[in-house]
Amino acid sequence: MASRRERASFEEADLALKRTLDELDEHVPNYNEWLRSLVEPASAGRVLEVGAGRGTFTLALLQTADHVVAVEPSDRGCAAISLTTEGDRRVTVVHGYCADAAALGPFDGAVLSNVLEHIEDDVGVLRELRSLVRPGGCVAVFSPAFELLMSDFDRSIGHVRRYRKRDLEQRFERAGFDIVDARYANVPGFFAWLLVARLLKKRPTDSAVSRFYDRLIVPTTRWIESRVAPPFGQSILVIGRVPTSGGATAQSDSVH
Repeated sequence: MASRRERASFEEADLALKRTLDELDEHVPNYNEWLRSLVEPASAGRVLEVGAGRGTFTLALLQTADHVVAVEPSDRGCAAISLTTEGDRRVTVVHGYCADAAALGPFDGAVLSNVLEHIEDDVGVLRELRSLVRPGGCVAVFSPAFELLMSDFDRSIGHVRRYRKRDLEQRFERAGFDIVDARYANVPGFFAWLLVARLLKKRPTDSAVSRFYDRLIVPTTRWIESRVAPPFGQSILVIGRVPTSGGATAQSDSVH
């Protein structure tokens, strides 16, 4: 297990993620539907899902997507996706990274759900996605917010960072995107994560707690935050559009 300030190796993080997904996938339907609705601008037509995990969210994306190319670097994850989506011709599973799916593009949109925070060169990945998504198409990133909330649990599942809204917007801009939407999400989750994961150093994905939160807190939070933009939250959503001709161009890495 990684030390208090050391991020886990890929293999350690993969095992920790498996346990986390085992705890969450069957117990948070309201949260998953909320997340699906947030990334909807990037999930129509032919969609690239980066870091697809075990494929549960892949199936959710098919509510609006015609076809999902689900990319996953983990052997375990790819096997799980193949099992989850078995027989569904609307899903293509790719074992690897964005570049390994390039021949299956161009894509109408791309979705990264709790993925970008694992990647050292996040701007590089956004630039790569910009080249894979057609002009006018969108890339949606949903990631953990605020370094204040960075916990041992975050490190155990391979998180490199947590974002502030402007930080993530700037990364999109450096990669050459036009910003379509940028918002924090899940205000109650901010306080829950701060208490459970950061201060008490407990696992925040315990099945019983997750079921309670999903059933009683998520519906109300979703309703409120669809009407009032929260000033902070547990997570952050940024959606960028690939410019059409004459639009924005990617900036140099020297720009911060």
